[in-house]
Amino acid sequence: MTPITLPKYLARPDYKEISLANIAALDPELKDVPLHYIQEGLETTGPAMMQVLASVEATPVKNALPMELSILINDLTCDLPTHMLAVYSRQSSHSPNPTRRVTLFPTHAIVMSLHCANLPSLPKSRPCEPDTIGQMTVPVVPLCIPSPETFSPLSAYLYTKDAQHLLSTLLPSGLSTPPHILSLDSDPDSAEFTQFSSKLRATYTAPALLTHAMAINGLWRNVVALGIFDERLWEALDIAWAAVLGALEGGNQPTPSAAPDATKL
Repeated sequence: MTPITLPKYLARPDYKEISLANIAALDPELKDVPLHYIQEGLETTGPAMMQVLASVEATPVKNALPMELSILINDLTCDLPTHMLAVYSRQSSHSPNPTRRVTLFPTHAIVMSLHCANLPSLPKSRPCEPDTIGQMTVPVVPLCIPSPETFSPLSAYLYTKDAQHLLSTLLPSGLSTPPHILSLDSDPDSAEFTQFSSKLRATYTAPALLTHAMAINGLWRNVVALGIFDERLWEALDIAWAAVLGALEGGNQPTPSAAPDATKL
């Protein structure tokens, strides 16, 4: 078996400011409002906005990606989505399958633009009010990221800011992870943390641990590519990575290849 290595830590890129011009383009009334104030307001409304997204129904795209898409919204209790993200990843030139997989994610432009410094300027969205059954049309935006399969938990975090829940989705033990680990205050060098990694190693097979390592790695690459600089998010990634890597290293198991550098949009 070919030996494979992993980085000891998930590198953090240099900080980049959110574009104030992008925010003002979305809503001119926010032009002179401090970013932290807008972000604090979204932390209050974000969970309700995500519930609206969960109620969205869209017809799957079969061939060419349309510029607009008709969607049905079953929950009209909060801000309605403004765009449909068509998320995909770059294909290897050696890929045996020429078909590109695209996954659709309804979203609110303000949420993505407030958190993603590398996000391209989104096209203007002036959706009409939904009709009597909740149907409306939104623009479709292609978004190439390193790991489409981990975009869903990342998007959920941007709406809820629930770092404990994100961490539980990244760790093999899920919600049964000890509270002191989920609190994000644990020290990876502590005896308790080492004991947790040992329990993971004793409970899960190497392939299962590698699967979680790849998910953590994929979400990290998305964070870097999109330019998300959220301290609690980085703490969750660091703890998840340290726990799974510790479990793999303790068992002297082969690990997947080193994570690539930041992927540019």
